[in-house]
Amino acid sequence: MNSKKWIKILLILCVLGVGFISGVNYLVDPIGLNNKVLINNINTKKYSNTLMTTRFKANILGDGNFDTIMLGTSRIGVMNPNIVNKHLNSNAFNLEYPGSNTVIQNKFFKYANHFNDIKYLIYAIDFIAFNENITIKNNFHDFYKLEKEIDNFDEIDDFDLYFNIETFIKSVKIVIKNILNIQQTEVIYLSENGMRDYRNYIEENEKGTFKLDENIKKSISYSFSKNSITSYKSYKFSYEYLEYFKNTIDYCNRNNIKFFVYIPPMYSDAFDAINSVGQFDEFELFKKELVKITDYIDFTGHNKISENKNNYWDYGHLRVETTEQIMARIFNNKSIDLPENSGVLVTKENIDEHLENLRKQVKDYDLEKI
Repeated sequence: MNSKKWIKILLILCVLGVGFISGVNYLVDPIGLNNKVLINNINTKKYSNTLMTTRFKANILGDGNFDTIMLGTSRIGVMNPNIVNKHLNSNAFNLEYPGSNTVIQNKFFKYANHFNDIKYLIYAIDFIAFNENITIKNNFHDFYKLEKEIDNFDEIDDFDLYFNIETFIKSVKIVIKNILNIQQTEVIYLSENGMRDYRNYIEENEKGTFKLDENIKKSISYSFSKNSITSYKSYKFSYEYLEYFKNTIDYCNRNNIKFFVYIPPMYSDAFDAINSVGQFDEFELFKKELVKITDYIDFTGHNKISENKNNYWDYGHLRVETTEQIMARIFNNKSIDLPENSGVLVTKENIDEHLENLRKQVKDYDLEKI
């Protein structure tokens, strides 16, 4: 056999090999990027897609079907867009980005509006989003890789992931784990609306194996006492990030997008822990600077929502059932009964009184105990 025939055979084998790998990756879909084919005991349980937030959500936004965006960190991620739809008669997409700063939120929101005619923005603005120690390059590798595409409003495809040996290895592993029934349920984003679905916690809770107190303590310990640049312990308020928040609000005003801003609730122990790590002054600074830009609803402090641990999965993530209460307060829907003192409208006129009231609520919290 001459060399030309060998080359042809090799090329054919390469094409078949690439086609096989990409086909398997697309059908098995180990991280739930397309969810086109679901077969029981083969690929129904997948790896979490939350490590590819940028790619996953950009793909959905590119279809241009939404008129409402829910923006912020993972704390708004657990809120159900369907509840928002009932209030606004809209089609809402949950554009949360876990742990994100206001730079990511600003860029991703503009990307969403480029492909969709956005009429409403529900913005859960989080204290952690203004921490200057949290940067795109160091802390958000998924966004960093695709930042130029986001800035240029390019459509993002998944071809590089399907034609990928690493993805193929994941495909093989996920099929084996499904067949052996050893793949654990993992938190995922819902492909239809972007919501963060804690199906792993829900499953454990239904079985009676979910350890709520332990989960709350672990999450507080990680975020408040861990000696890392992203912890509350080393927090430093960024005026640069404040400008990105202001730019988002200005962008809404210029484009006739009605916005609702709120600070999401955290479990009351975490509110006290902010003071325990010496960051309550920064917490107040964040709120003082925010109100110079816009009014907002503040759910932090000690109130009926924050003190009820059964509203939470950990110190910062509410259970989806609380969406109704949170959104009723944001949209001022008085037909729904709300817990007393939950969600204070903060304006330039009452900011000082509000902060004084919150100061009085702070209780001693010993991080060493956890």
